[in-house]
Amino acid sequence: MAEHAQVPVRKKGNWGAKIIVVLVALLIVVIAYFALASILPVWWANVIRNQVQGNLGAGILVGMFYGFEFTFVPLLVVWQATHKAVKWGWKIVIVLLAVALATPNPMTAGILITNSEAAHNGQRIFGTEPTWFPMWTQVSATAAFVIFVASVILWTIWCGRGKKMKALKQPEAERVKAAKQAGKEAKDAGRPTSGLAAIFDDAKTRVVDIFDPKPVLDGRADNN
Repeated sequence: MAEHAQVPVRKKGNWGAKIIVVLVALLIVVIAYFALASILPVWWANVIRNQVQGNLGAGILVGMFYGFEFTFVPLLVVWQATHKAVKWGWKIVIVLLAVALATPNPMTAGILITNSEAAHNGQRIFGTEPTWFPMWTQVSATAAFVIFVASVILWTIWCGRGKKMKALKQPEAERVKAAKQAGKEAKDAGRPTSGLAAIFDDAKTRVVDIFDPKPVLDGRADNN
């Protein structure tokens, strides 16, 4: 009697539940976005106002600090992800860290360029006390970006120059290494290989061979 092979029954994926989970996640993201969009502009503007406290000079310094620090440092961090030795998992972590470090400047830009009611409230706060903060934030952020790009270009040129110099010096290094190896072998043999010393050593060997009556067998003199 032939036995029929049992074919394993494949479980059907519960696509309905997966779709519901995805829709709920998207709904949460949308709600969080609108909640933060209505809260963050006013909150961030009040944070800057409390730091500046109506001082124009403080507004300039705080703007320069935020603009430069939170642009140059994130770019420097994300640059680390370009190294080949860094694995993809760590690259994603580095990029997320850079985005988190750069958060203050996008919040300032969001207040200035968006048209929401919360953004307008933030703009009114910026217009009363920390009036110089937005402008100097933009100036310092631009300066940080330019300095970073110039640094990357100079570093690339320097590394390329180093590789070229290494390639040019390699034949000379190999020649010096070969000469040292030859000298070491000659020193180990106990005989000079060139010059007057080699000539005198060869002549001495010939004289000894002529007048020495003791033959040399297997590297030892025969004393019999």
